[in-house]
Amino acid sequence: MAVKFAQHDLSLLGISHQLPNANINNEALLNALSQQCGRLTARKAKTIAKRLGIEGRHLVRDLSTPTSSTSPSSIELSQQVLTQALVNANLDIEALDYLLSHTCTPHTQVPPNAAWLADAMAFHGPYLELRQACTGFANGLQIASAFCAVNQQPVSIVGVETGSVYFDMDNDFIDTEQLVNYVQMGDGAAAVVLGPQDEQAAKISDIYLGQIGHQKPPGFYLDGGANDVGTKQMARFHHNTQAVREQGSQLFELGWQALQSRGYQLDDFAYILPHQANGHIDVLMAKALGISPERVINDAKHLGNLGSAAIWVSLSRLIHSGRLKSGDKVAVLGAEATKYLYGGFVYHHV
Repeated sequence: MAVKFAQHDLSLLGISHQLPNANINNEALLNALSQQCGRLTARKAKTIAKRLGIEGRHLVRDLSTPTSSTSPSSIELSQQVLTQALVNANLDIEALDYLLSHTCTPHTQVPPNAAWLADAMAFHGPYLELRQACTGFANGLQIASAFCAVNQQPVSIVGVETGSVYFDMDNDFIDTEQLVNYVQMGDGAAAVVLGPQDEQAAKISDIYLGQIGHQKPPGFYLDGGANDVGTKQMARFHHNTQAVREQGSQLFELGWQALQSRGYQLDDFAYILPHQANGHIDVLMAKALGISPERVINDAKHLGNLGSAAIWVSLSRLIHSGRLKSGDKVAVLGAEATKYLYGGFVYHHV
């Protein structure tokens, strides 16, 4: 259970987030399901939604039809957030040394989102994409830390999910796992522009990553790869909710232990920003840590689980909210149930 710390801190030069279309509350979500699949299916979904504590989300799909294309696409969302993050950083796209991205719901399997985004942004430099969910940000930061230290140039990271289209409102498709996906997940994107450490800029430090997934069945996965295409079915997310319940809290505990190993204590942080897979995370984590729920960021209640985009969206919302004061620190505790990864960092506000 070794944890990997990046050797170099980063400056956060710009950050932006984008949520597609209007927020959809549970009533609208369940009404759409009832019209397509009947009241019994909608009642099952309602029970799951109440248990998860998620009350709203933004979606790229059309709820009036059983299946839907993305609108806007993940590339359009990514272009919007990267453009704004560059504006916030007062940089042009040509200034970037590398374009990094991460998602588990790509525009196409190949080329990766990063390639389509490079086209959209007229970026002629190198790009790299991680096919990863909720801790894609942490692996992206490990890479960015090394790139920025060696090349002394800014890089960008874009996290995006448009997973709502992986749901067919058809009772032949739907089971409990698919209903969890339907009521839990949201769509969105965020981008950061990072640079070598600069004492005058906001800082990302203590970047860590670890995993405890050896020989454990995944708690969450998306089929439709080479292992599944022979079935000729729509790709679908699978949730092993029992396994996630058993392993999930341990991932946060290990993340907190990683930060404690660097000398941090709870009183050092204005806020704790965990990955948010449900709308009860603030109460649950506050109880575990013995702090006020107001110190735990919980955007999932109104945005759903944003997967690979979640940490960046929440950090962007917090920074742009004006709630942080100069000198405040935020402990970021990422957790991913696919094969049980944990990762995070400390954000230092200026």
